[in-house]
Amino acid sequence: MIFMLVYFILLLNRILKRNNELELTEDKITVNQIELSSEDIEKIIIEGYFVESVGIKLRGKKLVKMNLHFRFKNDEERSVNELKQWAAANGIQVTNRKIYRWM
Repeated sequence: MIFMLVYFILLLNRILKRNNELELTEDKITVNQIELSSEDIEKIIIEGYFVESVGIKLRGKKLVKMNLHFRFKNDEERSVNELKQWAAANGIQVTNRKIYRWM
């Protein structure tokens, strides 16, 4: 019961939090002021078809961290394609499957 309450509070906090920010540079990606080099990223997971959700899985981790899971609000298709091109240029695998995440 307590676990569900904590999960609900964290989920509510995430929903009310400001918009996600994503910035791609040559060999780095910045998500919500978290800067990751391409060597830190094991793979990028895309879940869904009509409304795509993106998760960035770090090397050595089994699950995607909550703050590295996001959706694009505007021009989703173009943004996902740019992210895929960035991943290909940096040798990062992109998969389409369910995103398992932790808080």
